[in-house]
Amino acid sequence: MANIKDVAKAAGVSVSTVSRVINDSASVVPDKRQAVLTAMEALQYRPNSLARALVNSRSDCVGLLVGEIDSPFFGALMAGVHHVVHDSGKHVIVTAGYHHIEKERDSIRFLLDRRCDALVIHSKALPDDELVRLLELDIPIIIVNRLIKGWEHRCVYLDNEYGAYLATRHLLSKGHRDIAYIGTNIAIEDGADRVHGYRRALEEFSIPFNERKVVRTFPDEEGGHNAMAEVVSRDLGVTAVFTYNDAMAAGAITMLQDSGHRVPEEISVVGFDDVILARLLNPRLTTIRYPVYEMGALAARIVLHQLDSKFARADQPLRFTPRLIERQSVRDVAPVAV
Repeated sequence: MANIKDVAKAAGVSVSTVSRVINDSASVVPDKRQAVLTAMEALQYRPNSLARALVNSRSDCVGLLVGEIDSPFFGALMAGVHHVVHDSGKHVIVTAGYHHIEKERDSIRFLLDRRCDALVIHSKALPDDELVRLLELDIPIIIVNRLIKGWEHRCVYLDNEYGAYLATRHLLSKGHRDIAYIGTNIAIEDGADRVHGYRRALEEFSIPFNERKVVRTFPDEEGGHNAMAEVVSRDLGVTAVFTYNDAMAAGAITMLQDSGHRVPEEISVVGFDDVILARLLNPRLTTIRYPVYEMGALAARIVLHQLDSKFARADQPLRFTPRLIERQSVRDVAPVAV
């Protein structure tokens, strides 16, 4: 494998000249620059990216921390970041924290050690003060899907409470009065905000909140399946269920159908996120659209502009508003005017 000395010898220049060409220094005359580039191509020489980062303080990489790698939700987030960063001529290094404090901490340390030019962080386990210390570093950093007081200008986030309110209010407007909520058992603000939105809609319709109609479990399909079984076992006369995310909704629908219940004829279901799974379920899932792709793309545009003003400035609100997507998983029992 060719090294920098081989390139210098083939081009008839010094090693330092080759280094300046690699690092795009303006102090190399055109004929020598071309000789180096020709030699690099002929020898198939590829510069060490980490070594270049040490020299010019740029790695041409944006670090991205997500919650999970194998999730459609985080797949959309990764796609939004990657498309913007790739179009800028840079690359993305992705790692996951799995909602665990030490894994998130280690993942961020990994990205910083790789000298990423900027970071886009989705963290649910790290405390606010630790993220604030991160935001105080001298590199562009944006937090996604979380709002940190005093740092609103560095957070791209969703109005989760309003999304849950929309979902519950939709069921109420269709005549449902006994509505269960299947939520996450992970102590994150998304979970708390969605419970608040659920309660807010109930209060608007003068329906008392019943803690027995709330089941919290791990927010995946298995968790949704088990939580739905618990709801049914409590025999509360529930005619509709709102779930923390679409994966839980899928688990809930599977449990209901496997046990002989018809969806939506007997029990209506509303999810949250609008990942591709929502369009593949039978019936197709009514859900709340979480524009996570667009949020990832915005976060990427912000850090790129902070990194270099040649990249377009992202002039749009950092708070995103969810919207209801109506499909076939909700039936109309006795519509009321709202």
